[in-house]
Formats: sequence, C-alpha cells, structure tokens
Amino acid sequence: MDIANTYKLKEWDEYYGKERKIHIQPKKGFFASYDLHLCNVILQKFLPSPKKNIKRLTICEIGSGDGKLIKDIADKFGYKPYGIEYSTVGAQMANKNGVETIVADAFDPKIKKKYKNYFDIVLSYGFIEHILPPEKAIQLHLDLVKKGGYIVIQLPRFKGYNYWKARIFRPDLLPLHNLGIMDEERIHTLMKKFKIRELVCKNYGTLKLRLPMEKKNIRYYLLKGICILEYVFNPLFRIIFGDKGFETKLFSPAILFIGQKE
Repeated sequence: MDIANTYKLKEWDEYYGKERKIHIQPKKGFFASYDLHLCNVILQKFLPSPKKNIKRLTICEIGSGDGKLIKDIADKFGYKPYGIEYSTVGAQMANKNGVETIVADAFDPKIKKKYKNYFDIVLSYGFIEHILPPEKAIQLHLDLVKKGGYIVIQLPRFKGYNYWKARIFRPDLLPLHNLGIMDEERIHTLMKKFKIRELVCKNYGTLKLRLPMEKKNIRYYLLKGICILEYVFNPLFRIIFGDKGFETKLFSPAILFIGQKE
C-alpha cells in the first residue's frame, strides 16, 4: 500500500527557511497557553521518569522540524533527544538547537531497518493526520520504539469551533489534514489494531484561540486581537479547572494518545 503525505518537502523547506507561516505566540508564565499546560500535565503523568545511575532514556520525534518541541520535552524529563526530519533546513535548525537529527524520510526502509526497536520513546506532534493511510504512520512509531517503550501521538482537532476557526482564518489548512481521524474514539479504534497497551487517549486543551497564520493580513490582525482574550482565559482556566481541564467535543483543540509497546 502506497504512503501519501499531504505536505510536500518544498513546503516544509519554505516553512523553516523563509518562516512563511507566522505564529501568534503563546503567553508566558501564569498566562501561558492552557492547552500546552494540559499537554505537559498528561506527559508528566504517563511518561517514565529518568532513573539515577542508568543510561539516559532516548526520545525521538518523527517530523521534528526545528527541534524546539522535542528539546523542551527532553530537558523537562532528562531524556536524550533525537529527531527524524526530511527537511534539510529544519534538520539543520534542530541540530543547532541541540537535537541529534536524522535527515531522512522516516518511511525510508533503510531508516526503519537501522533504527528498528531503537528508541525508548517515540513521539509525533501533528504528524499522523498528514499521512495516508494513518495506519502506516502508527506502525512507524512501533517499528522505531523498543519493546516495552512508549509512543506518544498528538494531533489537532478541526472539529466544531476549531473547524470554523480554521475555515475562517486558514481555510487552506483543511485539505492538508485528514479530518476523519480527528476524533478520540477514532484514534482509540485505530490503536486497537496494533500491539499497544493504551495508557491514555483523550481530547485535551479545553479552548485554544491561536492558529498559525500565513500572512499578516486583516485576518491575522483580527485573530491576534481575539487572542488577547488568552490573558483572561489562560489564568482563569488554571484557577477553575486546574490540571484536569474541561474537555468537550465542541471546543477541545487536540487529541493525545500515549501507549506502551507490548
């Protein structure tokens, strides 16, 4: 069965080389984005803690981009970070950020053979929704992780409010994503096909106002104005919902799956 990627290599090179897409940055400290806070809470609950006097656990991100995400997670947990990235521009940035990065298509049979059962933890963040069929992307995680190791899969939810947010501000994003798998029940069902012990599979994030924009046009400035509300929502959600969040099918912006290879 052929594997299709909805994003082309040229697009990712432009993304990292020209900063073509503009991010409305999350706030810091107590005002930091609530969805990112909840993601960290779940990771801390289910991922293994480093053990003293034992070789550092390895964590690899498939589609690691500039490496900032995987480096941040690795630093929090004391893991050794690796990345697999097929954009040379992105990989160069990741290496500068302290992530040992393999420049390759992760589906290359040579890569899967060389790194089979190699990593303690394999993570992807916004990856499987670009791969058709998604089962190939899930199998890739299992191929790279050790027996007993952990896989972490995060993907956005363009459902309900989040669908209309994308439809209004970035309609070009929708055809680049597999909208059919953006559902926690769908992910749960997909994972049952594989030898994975499910630890958690849930919607998370409660409400996210941000969206990466491509141009500084009227829609960008309108969304940026709306995102000022994060100064209210982020601390308010922390006070009211704490580390649990308040997840709904209408507003939750992302799905997180964590499992252990049997």
